Amino acid sequence: MAVVMGMSVTSCMNGDDNTQVNNRPILGKVKDSFLSLTFTSLDGYTFKSKNAVEGTTNLMTNDFIVASCSYDAAVDIDPTTNTINATIDSVEKISGNSVWGTTKANDEGENPDHASNRGVISVSDLTPFMIDNYNLLIPIQYFAFEKIASHTFSLVYYSDEDELKGKTDLKLFLRHTSIEEDEKEIYRAFSYRVFDISNALQAYKSFNDKYPNNIIIVAETNPSDNDVPKTTTTSSVTYTFKE
Repeated sequence: MAVVMGMSVTSCMNGDDNTQVNNRPILGKVKDSFLSLTFTSLDGYTFKSKNAVEGTTNLMTNDFIVASCSYDAAVDIDPTTNTINATIDSVEKISGNSVWGTTKANDEGENPDHASNRGVISVSDLTPFMIDNYNLLIPIQYFAFEKIASHTFSLVYYSDEDELKGKTDLKLFLRHTSIEEDEKEIYRAFSYRVFDISNALQAYKSFNDKYPNNIIIVAETNPSDNDVPKTTTTSSVTYTFKE
């Protein structure tokens, strides 16, 4: 599922006569999911569902989601409160992904604790970025068959003093595992994943008394198949802690 951010709402309010927006994927943060779904988009709009939405039983306040929304920009948007009453056709939770601390020796050993059994196609076609001080959003392209939920993504950081102290950047290693049959994974899939990297940031700060200048995402990328490649590519995110 693709995600529309930033200009996703405001662009529909300026311009063209057709004010109906259909099945627009919006990235947001859950405010309430008890009786109806309410969430806040990254550009500050509050979305309220007109309908009962399936798949919300596992959602909690502050979870990050992608929701497919339909609304009439001329009728359903209240510009005084930045509220949009929308029909929400589907919702996918994209937060709650694991971030593991380990040692470099363990990770580079014969049986690392958090190894991939798949590669990814790319994490850099759309730039990863920090949503806030602690939540990192990574767009990921990868090969899949039919069950996106069978694919798990996690981040690993090295907790060794030698890997953190005196460094200007914090390295995070993206890992991808799947329980689908690998020979059937021939279709390109795209997902966003949000990672709470607060533990990794605090581990860095404990050795340096400050936060890193950049977050470096190291990914095992293979654009031709789902094998785990021997080489890696990196993507950099500038990090500024906001008081």
